[in-house]
Amino acid sequence: MSPLIVGHRGAAGTHPENTKASIEAAANMGTTWVEVDVQPTKDNVLVVNHDHTVDRCSNGHGRVDAHTLEELRQLDFGGWFDSKFTNERILTLDEMLQLVSEQNLSINIEIKIDTANTKAVVDKVVEALSKTTLSKESILLSSFSHDVMRLLHATCPDYKLGVIGKRLSASLWSLLNEIDAFSCHLYYRWVSARHIEKLHDTGYQVWCFTVNTPKQFKHLHKVDAIFSNFPTRFLNS
Repeated sequence: MSPLIVGHRGAAGTHPENTKASIEAAANMGTTWVEVDVQPTKDNVLVVNHDHTVDRCSNGHGRVDAHTLEELRQLDFGGWFDSKFTNERILTLDEMLQLVSEQNLSINIEIKIDTANTKAVVDKVVEALSKTTLSKESILLSSFSHDVMRLLHATCPDYKLGVIGKRLSASLWSLLNEIDAFSCHLYYRWVSARHIEKLHDTGYQVWCFTVNTPKQFKHLHKVDAIFSNFPTRFLNS
């Protein structure tokens, strides 16, 4: 099979991750799906950022949840990558969903939990989903947090759910069954052909992260999707 190519944080290999520029680039490259990360600010607004701090991907410092949205809006989330992306601003989940809709993309939203209240974060996700024009089929919700996934199962029964883990453990397998997951997202270096077959036989899709060159993943054509920072390496191969 030819796997679906998901733009990891947009097109993170060539553009500043999780930004408008990165999402638009992924769409222009021909991807139909992108993956982004969301977490709450100090004033409980969900924003798109992977790390729990802003140090790596902006000109600011400190934790995301130690800043209000207004404070985060003052930071540059593009110039760290290249000066031509200077003044890229952080996006809220609402803004990201609107952007994805405008670009005719589907989206995997990974929900990040650190010290935040799990239910409060999931409630904010539910609120954002209630306002988007995107179809439920074009949205996949995922998290490393088992508590988040259980809450999503209870509050978003019509949405596709993806369970994330480095490898297929007993607890991951149990959660897949418990929440009637759509997909299992695994680290490509640690996934085996036997696990892929087992997941497929039970009805789960297998999505693997983060694959950046076609030759580095021996099971590339056995899985349903891969996440990549460089989508064109796969789309044009």
